[in-house]
Amino acid sequence: MEAITGVLAFDKTNTEALRIYIFYLLARENDAELVQEKMNELTQALKKIEGKNSELIYNVSRLFARYSSRKEWIITKTLQLLDIAIMLQPENPHYHAEVGF
Repeated sequence: MEAITGVLAFDKTNTEALRIYIFYLLARENDAELVQEKMNELTQALKKIEGKNSELIYNVSRLFARYSSRKEWIITKTLQLLDIAIMLQPENPHYHAEVGF
């Protein structure tokens, strides 16, 4: 966690560090507000830095959807990410199937 917080202190839009930090928060902490804040930051960073990388956006969405414990607010965030991936590559059937999952 020290390495992740160091990276985020240097670069708040580092998508990999944000992804790991959110996963840590979901696994070890019980702070829904902080997770939502970091998910919003991750979404913005993905749009800004990886805005054309639909596969990365899809994979990030899948990770958190699988670990959501059916919490509605996490699923809502993952669906927002999936919408971005679908807009970038609407012909990809895996993205549409994930929405149904």
